[in-house]
Amino acid sequence: MSTTLRPLPFLLALAACGGSSAPPPPVATATPSRPADDLRPMSSREGGATRAATAPAGPADAQAPLPAGHPPVGEPASGAASAVGIAGTIALSPKLKVGPSDVLYVMAKKGTATLAVRRVDKPSFPFAFEISGGDAMMGGASFEGPVDVVARVSRTGDAIPAKGDLEGVAKNVKVPSKSVQLTIDSVRQ
Repeated sequence: MSTTLRPLPFLLALAACGGSSAPPPPVATATPSRPADDLRPMSSREGGATRAATAPAGPADAQAPLPAGHPPVGEPASGAASAVGIAGTIALSPKLKVGPSDVLYVMAKKGTATLAVRRVDKPSFPFAFEISGGDAMMGGASFEGPVDVVARVSRTGDAIPAKGDLEGVAKNVKVPSKSVQLTIDSVRQ
């Protein structure tokens, strides 16, 4: 039995694909730059309010008065997520050793949910830590206690726990807390 090629399906497919095509997208061209001597800083007296409103914010004058109701500069606003946190010290059991490529993860957990995490490359112990809502896994998540503070030294650098990682936990820590003591004293099996 001989096989004959039927050109009709091939020609129909070719016609469907090879019909009129859209024109190519326009090519971007560079705009000529202005000479450097043509650019100069604009003073607040030039250009009006529209320039000031769109200009990037520069350093603030430390002596300038703040608007009424403005929180003090340099202090966290009340109720800010990063203002409420947990601080303390993480110690390493003398029977355990940390290598130069190990990574420390400090986590605040509520049940199985991780509320916040902070990564520290090349930690040395004892290690002073702080973790707050500013380290939250998801923006807008509340950082409320009690929480378990978990310190894990990852041998691979990965945040996912693995066999051989070193761990320690401080359970039911209130938020805020300032003097949490935690010891990394176990090896993950």
